[in-house]
Formats: sequence, C-alpha cells, structure tokens
Amino acid sequence: MRILLLVLALLLAPLGFADNLRGFYAGGNLDFIDGNTTDASGNDTGFRALEVTGGYKHNSWLGGEVRVGFGVSGEDYSIDVGGDIVDVDVSIDHFESIYYRAESSNSVAKLYGLLGYSNVQTSSELQGDSSSSSKSGPSYGVGVGFAMRENSNLNFEYRQIINSDGAEFTALNIGFDYRF
Repeated sequence: MRILLLVLALLLAPLGFADNLRGFYAGGNLDFIDGNTTDASGNDTGFRALEVTGGYKHNSWLGGEVRVGFGVSGEDYSIDVGGDIVDVDVSIDHFESIYYRAESSNSVAKLYGLLGYSNVQTSSELQGDSSSSSKSGPSYGVGVGFAMRENSNLNFEYRQIINSDGAEFTALNIGFDYRF
C-alpha cells in the first residue's frame, strides 16, 4: 500500500524543470525516528539522529543518493520480564543507506521518492549486559523540498529506514541540501 501511494504521488507531481537538471548535491537532516514498539508502560520508543547526505542527479528525473546517520539520543524504557519490570537502554549507533531517487520539480518545490537499502546498527543495555545488533533491508521514502535560493532546498521527508527481522524504524526528517 505504501509503495502504491509513493508511485501515485510521483505521478501527480508538478512537471516543471527549473531545478538543476543534473549534478552533485550534499546536505544534512535531523531525523525523528520511531522505533515502532512500546515499553511495558505503553510508551512509544523514539530516537533522534543527524544524517549526512550526498547524491548525484543523472537528469531532471533520476538520481542516486548515499546517506550516513548517527544517533544523538537513545531511549530508556522498561519491559516486563517474567513479571519483573526491567530497565533497558537502547540507542541507534549509526545507519547507512543507498537510494535510487526519482524527482519532479519546478521553481518553487520538488517532490521525490526514495527506493533503496539500509543498514542500522543498534546497541542495548539490559541489567548491566551490553549487546549490539545490525539489521539490513529494503528502505523507501517520500519527501518534498522547497527552494530557498537557486541552489539550496529545505526538505521534509517520511522514510521507512528498515522493516526487517523484527526491526522497524521509520523517520520524519527535516533537512537541507545544496546543489552544485
């Protein structure tokens, strides 16, 4: 269903070409990540991360992008283990993503979709025992960007970073990019 909505959004995007038609770009995002789970008290788990992006627009519609993110805040919560409430500290250490990027733009805004692959490294501490885990899988998202100046954009985005092997991380991002 989400993929269908992404394709529909791209088909309904404005068809102008005032943005840079090709070339490199770089930027950064502030990510508000939802761990898509709750603690023993029913509270949602959430994380914050900073992300560096870089990409290349092959033409006005297609491009590729690489992202590297680092967790800046973890989550402390409690779980029920055999009737005992136990404290857990979970954090996202880093994540890496590579995307195919389809984009439609005009002189005011752009609408884009992301389809790719991500790896997420997490760490947790439970009753003094530390462990780390790495999950990889498909990733996708959709975003809208607004031109601030000729070569700079303010972007807002929803992204499914990963949904694989019991690990699901979705993000709402606010970011900036500069087109060279």
